[in-house]
Amino acid sequence: MAILDTTAVVHLGHGKEAIASIIKGLRESGERLFVSSISFFELSAGSPAGLDDKRRRLLNAFESISFSPSHAERAGLVQRALIQKGEEIGALDCLIAGTALHENEPVITSNVKHFSRVEGLKVIGYRI
Repeated sequence: MAILDTTAVVHLGHGKEAIASIIKGLRESGERLFVSSISFFELSAGSPAGLDDKRRRLLNAFESISFSPSHAERAGLVQRALIQKGEEIGALDCLIAGTALHENEPVITSNVKHFSRVEGLKVIGYRI
């Protein structure tokens, strides 16, 4: 199992080969791939507003993982630790990181710089 961050979903939607290759390889090895409900929120807030047919098809290509109170608690601890170290990554990335940590799964992202600041988080990085 692995969780795509929102940027990975966007890059996949734009046809970026680096992320498409990772997704293909993980699927071929039998990995289950998830998108957090946080990414649904982020994509809905983007431009254009809401989830158009293209975004819905893209998101529906993956299993979704709903943000739970346990994820929120873990995300809060992540954000607090990062703030104390002066290494903030933004609340939404903390929510995705907290979800991944609670589920003990890696995050797939091109934003390795941010997510690698989170202690204990496994990161599958790629470059675009």
